[in-house]
Amino acid sequence: MSVNNKTSQEIQEFIIRNVEDHPTDIGRLTAEKFDLSRVAIVNRLVALIKAGLLEAEGKTKARRYTLKVLTSNKKAIQLGPELTEDQIWLREVKPYLLGVLNNVMDICAHGVTEIFNNVIDHAASKTAEVLVSRDAANITIRIRDYGVGIFRKIQQALNLSDPQHAILELAKGKLTTDATKHTGEGIFFTSRMFDKFVISSGTLVFLRFRGTDDWLLESDEVPKDGTEVLMKIATNASHTAKEIFDQYRAEFDQFGFSKTHIPLVLLKYEGEQLISRSQAKRLMTRVDQFREVILDFKGITSIGQAFADEVFRIYRREHPSVNISPVNMVPEVQGMIQRSIAGNPDDPLHEYFRREMDKQRVM
Repeated sequence: MSVNNKTSQEIQEFIIRNVEDHPTDIGRLTAEKFDLSRVAIVNRLVALIKAGLLEAEGKTKARRYTLKVLTSNKKAIQLGPELTEDQIWLREVKPYLLGVLNNVMDICAHGVTEIFNNVIDHAASKTAEVLVSRDAANITIRIRDYGVGIFRKIQQALNLSDPQHAILELAKGKLTTDATKHTGEGIFFTSRMFDKFVISSGTLVFLRFRGTDDWLLESDEVPKDGTEVLMKIATNASHTAKEIFDQYRAEFDQFGFSKTHIPLVLLKYEGEQLISRSQAKRLMTRVDQFREVILDFKGITSIGQAFADEVFRIYRREHPSVNISPVNMVPEVQGMIQRSIAGNPDDPLHEYFRREMDKQRVM
């Protein structure tokens, strides 16, 4: 196969966008993609190394390719009453992003100012750090403070028994520990603008990937003082901050944030099942602030009768203005929910389940 200029650019772009996930087999992957010999692709890889975009270590089969850091700056910042988040953006981050696409610059500006606003107002930290790093494929921004820690702060403000419960509340959205200064919508939007968004504090790591409704909860063996937020976005990202706001415009009305998507997997501890009324009550805390509530049962294999009864019969009876929609249910979970509402044949969830079954038959 001959390679023209357009194909050559496509090959280079493919390597740059995929080498991070395929550091040892990017040559094979690219050769198969473009139907070229391994030798031809190796020549491309060598050219990218000479251009200063890739780095390589090891030989032959053990050779490993990585993106070369083009720009990196880490700055320690003294926090004080005169310091503002826009000053930090203009002085410590923006100068290292010159030349990036305007939409990417706008998203980075939103993320940095939003997170530093939270640090200044909530962290109770005297110092913070900001790291901005850029390679041919991605921009990564890390913001670290040494204050009370976001999960502990939420735990204390809401009088929760465990910091993991704070993560569940954060996932619901519309959460703030100071309603006079914040709406609680900042992390909701920021986490959806970046390709990868991570919050680490204590031993908990909370991450979200753009384009999904999943929040993933992990545990870090090494406790982290304060809070670290990582935001990562592709240098060729095409979406804009405005598009993200517009996408979720339906979430807003005269009452504010009206919809939430709650992954129930965040309610579980390892090895635990969702069986009790206390777990259900914990789940439904603050849910009455929303009109539309999507309960996502992805990763949940079963629920108990008391849990289902508390959520789908009692809570819905006491909060008729809140529309609750369960999604991603395995048959066992759906069956338990249906049993909890069996005594009320007029419950609209019966029709909801019939529609869901019809969809499955069509598929």
